[in-house]
Amino acid sequence: MLTLLISLITSLLVGAVSYKNLGLPTSAVVVMMIAVFIIVHLIISLLLRVQSKKINEKLQALMLEIQQKIQGMQNRMMHRPTGSPKQMMQILEREQQAGLDRMIEALDLYKPLFKWSFLMKRQVNTMKMAFLFQQKKFDEVDALLPKCMFLDPQSVTIKLVRMYKNNDPKLDKFFKTRVRRFKGDNAVIPYAAYSWMLVKQDRVEDAIAALTDARKQTSNEVLEKNREFLLNGKVKQFSNAPLAEAWYALMLEEPKMPRIQQNVRYR
Repeated sequence: MLTLLISLITSLLVGAVSYKNLGLPTSAVVVMMIAVFIIVHLIISLLLRVQSKKINEKLQALMLEIQQKIQGMQNRMMHRPTGSPKQMMQILEREQQAGLDRMIEALDLYKPLFKWSFLMKRQVNTMKMAFLFQQKKFDEVDALLPKCMFLDPQSVTIKLVRMYKNNDPKLDKFFKTRVRRFKGDNAVIPYAAYSWMLVKQDRVEDAIAALTDARKQTSNEVLEKNREFLLNGKVKQFSNAPLAEAWYALMLEEPKMPRIQQNVRYR
């Protein structure tokens, strides 16, 4: 945005002055203009990166503060229970919702940078979308998804979840184009979620194929066991429960035992 505009204008001015006053040949002027454009762009980008880092540090500090507050409340409730377990869980959930609201509000710190980088707004939208998903504000999540970037496992998996819930026919295509880049631990949750969706759609053979493909990307005991269950016709034993909070955070299934989600995070 402004970064490109300022870089272009500066390079044009330098080129015009060089051609008129220095009498340089056209080829030399063009090279000089390109060099100036690159240098100015790099300088502005570096300044933006420094400013973005400062904002990110503020967000990390706020996130830590919220986590510590929730953890402290939970510890006090464990040692000195007040009310029923359901009431205590409701209190903690309200505190978590308030913490997420604070994180979403803090994202406004990035707004002055939007005019300098056309990607910055999409990056911030992606963070906001993840926080809204944790708040279960799915209508707002769906509205924001077209304005997000999908470069990390969390954002990609949330997109998969919403596509599944909305019966989006492009689910398979999105998975194949986005997940192939993930390796190791980054591939586990996307493959776990996608194979679960395929099983729920009675597409067991496709789920087996997906889990077989997952073996090229990662080595995970849960994915491997689920593949073996499906190969042996034990569909009912398919389970992502061993992935614990990483799985239940997607809200595709509820855990058998009540849980209190402690972490407010975006990765």
